[in-house]
Amino acid sequence: MHQKGKPVEPPKSGPGGGKHDFFGYGKEIRAALEKQLPTQAVRALDIGTGFGRNAVFLAHHLAPGSHVWSVDPSEESLKLGATAVQEAGLTASVTLGPGSVERLPFRDDEFDLTMGVMLLHHLVDVPSALREMGRVTKPDGKLLIVDWGPTAHLLPFGIEHRPEDFFTPHAVEKMLMESGFGATVEQHQMWYVVEAVKV
Repeated sequence: MHQKGKPVEPPKSGPGGGKHDFFGYGKEIRAALEKQLPTQAVRALDIGTGFGRNAVFLAHHLAPGSHVWSVDPSEESLKLGATAVQEAGLTASVTLGPGSVERLPFRDDEFDLTMGVMLLHHLVDVPSALREMGRVTKPDGKLLIVDWGPTAHLLPFGIEHRPEDFFTPHAVEKMLMESGFGATVEQHQMWYVVEAVKV
């Protein structure tokens, strides 16, 4: 994955993850995402396994019969994700594997839901990444994207980020619309959610 560098964030400590759970915004982020999840059983893709939090979140909150695939180019992240999935008792409903957002190892139109959480600010070519996310999403399928807004460069990331590493939600919305999605934005103080439907 062509990345600018990942923040060094320790694994969560306890159920909520404390200050290391998206710098304390984790509960709000998950609540916003939960409102946007499909109510029927789906095939879901989580891009960027990280510590496995998002794959576990999806497996817990999607309808029964759903399955979650989670990909990451980092072998270490996949190991951490596998531990999180195993500890949550979700190995039957989550599949982990190597993959990067620039070249996802899946067929066209394979997923009902494709999700990227705190992914975009790591990438060099965001429009290409969004097109690839769209490629693997079914027509009428949904993209859910959460990322930090421009003011987040002030957060204590392990690797320094510049303001230009972060996009406004409306810039992401515009890129998605140019890629053939209808998109809506939910703006929060430090972060945002973009929900997009493949048309």
